[in-house]
Amino acid sequence: MDNERIKQGLYSLSIATNASEVVEAWVMMGESTEDKSSIISLDNYHKSVYPTELNKLINNIDSHFIPYFETDKLYFIDDELLIETVKNGEKDTTFGLDYSIMLDTNYASYIHNFVSRDYSTLNNEIFTTIDLLIRNSFNYDHIFYMIENYKNSFVNIEGEDEKTKREKKAKLYLNLVSLELFKSINREEYIKTGKLQYGITENEAQLQADQIFNGIFNSAYAQEGMDYYLRIQRYMVLFIIGVMQIKFESKTTVHKKVQKLFEFATNIVGIYFDREFVIAHKYFTTQNDVKMLNKINKGMSPKKVLQFIENIAWDFSVPRIMERQLLHGGNGRYFIPFFLSNDQNLRELLRLFKVKGIMYSKSNDFFVPFTKIITQEYFDAHNYNVETYFTEEALTRRAATYERNKDSLPQVIEREFKKLTEIMGL
Repeated sequence: MDNERIKQGLYSLSIATNASEVVEAWVMMGESTEDKSSIISLDNYHKSVYPTELNKLINNIDSHFIPYFETDKLYFIDDELLIETVKNGEKDTTFGLDYSIMLDTNYASYIHNFVSRDYSTLNNEIFTTIDLLIRNSFNYDHIFYMIENYKNSFVNIEGEDEKTKREKKAKLYLNLVSLELFKSINREEYIKTGKLQYGITENEAQLQADQIFNGIFNSAYAQEGMDYYLRIQRYMVLFIIGVMQIKFESKTTVHKKVQKLFEFATNIVGIYFDREFVIAHKYFTTQNDVKMLNKINKGMSPKKVLQFIENIAWDFSVPRIMERQLLHGGNGRYFIPFFLSNDQNLRELLRLFKVKGIMYSKSNDFFVPFTKIITQEYFDAHNYNVETYFTEEALTRRAATYERNKDSLPQVIEREFKKLTEIMGL
């Protein structure tokens, strides 16, 4: 009953255009909203919640700054907040909001080079972005950078010696030190004179980097937390392998390709990925819509193909890592994530699935992002009958596959990648 109420509520939230419709949808869900919150972007809403300067940057089509939500007109709701709003009547209800801009590995390296005064890798566009970061005193963090480099620096890679692993860890640590120095730059002095004046010494930056490094990588919960993110990326690897198998297998209709992908999700992956299925359909329909997947072609070495898939899987993981931060990040009542990247293909990918809103619970990691068009309606609009993949029988099959794969995911990936190389004739 609760699941059905939430399903109906999510549909109502996805088509809501104003605050009244959001409240109506929320009340309709009854007790199923307990311990849950929602953030929804609304067409007919007047309040922008983004910092003014950041909003200007985001609205530039070439901007390196990528928001999680499709617009800045966001409405927030949970049971307690709704009660507070009713009690306040016509008075504004105020609450804490926090936001942060996640840096990818490239930007972490750019900032390190900037602090080290090695400008050889920094073009005008990157200089401009770094200048804006300092001038506007934005909040930003390096959690994605840490997650992305966890596998490279801490997980054993076949054939890699100890010296290489130490060098990777050392580079990661030095970038962290530079990021801490960068965060301490005296904004007023920089605007006035253009000079870099740090608020902490290099030793203090090292101490702060030690705390971050140990807190994320060496704490009691470090491996569990990092393994969660790594698992997301591994499932994305498996999903992309499936997309590539279907692409190179035969020249068939888009309908057949989508059908095969649903079967792959049910029988091989064990998870249905809402966002990624929409992206895959757009890719099967017009490959130039998802340019990063066009990097994978026949004639490459298997090693190169796998490397591309690994990197693309991190890009596919970005929204899900942002969602995790939305649940657990920040100091305010609500947290809004942004992403910073100079990778145009990644920016295009993130804009292919525009998030209207999300319902989530911080207590049990429940979260469901949604668009204006629910995925089933999206496929209905393209004349697909996908209901068969959401029956009790299909859900049971997927769940059984997931349970079967949980402890053998590396072997499943290896097996499916071997099939892909055979299909590609590599």
